[in-house]
Amino acid sequence: MFDFNCDVAQSYGVYRNDEELEMAKYASSLNVSAGLHSGDPINIRRALLFAKENNVAIGAHIGFPDIQGFGKRRMDLTADELEAVVIYQIGAIEAYAKTMDLAIEHVRCHGALKDMVNENDEVAKNVANAIKKVNPWLNLYVQNYEIKKIIEDLGLKSAYEVDFNETTSIRQIREMANKPDTIHFRKLDDIKRAYDVIKPTPVNYNRVQGQI
Repeated sequence: MFDFNCDVAQSYGVYRNDEELEMAKYASSLNVSAGLHSGDPINIRRALLFAKENNVAIGAHIGFPDIQGFGKRRMDLTADELEAVVIYQIGAIEAYAKTMDLAIEHVRCHGALKDMVNENDEVAKNVANAIKKVNPWLNLYVQNYEIKKIIEDLGLKSAYEVDFNETTSIRQIREMANKPDTIHFRKLDDIKRAYDVIKPTPVNYNRVQGQI
């Protein structure tokens, strides 16, 4: 079994992305945007209510403070600045979730921050250590197996993620040398196609059961 994850709450103001919550109907974990690369308090609330009503796992979707560039532009932050950005965003989602008797289970990085975490040992360590300061029981999603090992050596849980696209199949994912814990979806058609083959299970619950 695999966890299916997708990003939500990436609307803000008059900009709406209603397809996100349509995708979320087929996911087992939702990455709730924390407002710096996209999202706002109203859309965060909307996503959390959906998660509560549909009993799916939630995590903080964090990125660089770059709403104009949708978090896709790299930023050269100091270690202290990066720590502050990470803690601020996780704290926002965690606090809002508590008002609904929900708890966040994971962290997924967005855009340029995701790329830098998967490419750079030091960035990955800085992000992981910041997450530990907020909640040492969270999972950090990564797409580099070596980075996953580095993060776990620091004492933080990590879930190995792969992206699903129009050329991917569940069979191909099952045959990977390093089996993923979670699969990320960006398109409604892709997650529906995968859901027809296999029903997802949240990787976060596996963490609780000591299975990853």
